[in-house]
Order: sequence, then C-alpha cells, then structure tokens
Amino acid sequence: MAEGRSAAGCLVLLRQFVSLQAELVKAWLRFHPEGLDPWASRRLPRHGEIFVRGESWSFHRHGVGVDFQGQDSRRMVDVHRGVGTPELFDSWRLMLYLESLNVGFVRVGARDFPTDDERSVEQWLVELEKLGLVERDRSSEKLWRLAPTN
Repeated sequence: MAEGRSAAGCLVLLRQFVSLQAELVKAWLRFHPEGLDPWASRRLPRHGEIFVRGESWSFHRHGVGVDFQGQDSRRMVDVHRGVGTPELFDSWRLMLYLESLNVGFVRVGARDFPTDDERSVEQWLVELEKLGLVERDRSSEKLWRLAPTN
C-alpha cells in the first residue's frame, strides 16, 4: 500500500495530482476547446480517449465536469468545478485519486488520515494548510490549491 509518510510526501502526492489534472484538462480542451462553455459543451462527446504522459486515458463527461481514468495505471482524476482552473481541487476528487493509487492513508507528523473518508481528507488538507502547503481558494471554501510557495 502506498502512503504519504510526511508533509514532504504529502506535497509530492498533491503536486503529482495537480499537474496530472492540469495536463489531462489541457489535452481534453485541445480536442474540445468549447468544453468550457456550458451551452456548447452539450454537443461534446460524452465518452472518448486522450493520450497523456504515455498513457491512454478514457474520459467521461458528466454535468459540468469530466472524469479521466488511465487505461494502464487505473488512476482516476475527476475534474468538476475547476475544469477552467485545473490547479484547483476538492477533497472528494482528491480522495478518488488517492484511492485509485491504493493510498490507504496519508500522514502529517504522527497523525494518519484515512483516504476513504472525505471528512478525513478534508482534515488532512486543513493540517497541510496550517503548514503553509495548501490554501483554500477564494472562490469557494470547498476548493483548495497548492500554496504559491510550493
């Protein structure tokens, strides 16, 4: 089982998630530039594939978001509120990503946070915020981003 053992390990996981999410969104928008327009997006295909980081990713469009799953790695990245701002994430989507990596818990200091509970992931983010590693986005208290120094 993979795990984030320290604040540094947590930061690595978060950076990987945010950068992957941004690359997936960028690749998807390259083929579907109208994807940010809620009215035009209704004409977009609901399913398909893109190629990112040497891997084929299937996508499924839902509501105002898109979820991606790596064909080989089985990693899951579900982009919802932040399709236009892929550097943002919420605890639910981060939880899905961590579970797809088989990360059972993450750690800050001596405290473990199970990744199969959204409230636990949210509390983990609060602890990372206290360390200056992440911050809440001004647009919504449910959205997070890496702190500018990271």
